[in-house]
Amino acid sequence: MGTLTVQDILAKLGPRPGIALVWDIFLYLVFLLAVIVMFMQSDKQLVPTLMAGAVAAMAVIAKLDVLAPREFGSLIINAGMFVLPMIIAGITQAKKSQVPSVICSVFAGLYFFLFWFVAQR
Repeated sequence: MGTLTVQDILAKLGPRPGIALVWDIFLYLVFLLAVIVMFMQSDKQLVPTLMAGAVAAMAVIAKLDVLAPREFGSLIINAGMFVLPMIIAGITQAKKSQVPSVICSVFAGLYFFLFWFVAQR
C-alpha cells in the first residue's frame, strides 16, 4: 500500500470530468451551505453547530470517495447530508439560518436521489 500525500488529497478534492462533475458541484454546494449554516449559529447552539459540521464532513467524505458508491455506508452518508440540514432548520434558534439550511437540504436531497438512481442502483 502506497503512501498518501497532500497532492493526492488535493487532486481528489478538485473537480472531475464527465458526470462526476455534476456530483462534485452538488457536493461543493452542500459543503459551502453547511459551513455557512454552521457559522450562523449562536454560541449557545452547540447541537445545530455540530450537525452542520457533520454535514460538511459528510460532503468531504463523499467527495473523497472514501466509500465505494454501492456500499451501505455511502448510502448512509448521502442520506445524512439530506436529513441533517432539515433537522437543523427545525431546531435552530437562529432564524436567519433556516433558509440556508433548507436550501442545503434541497441540494443534498437532489444529490442523494440522483446519485442513488444513477450510480448506486
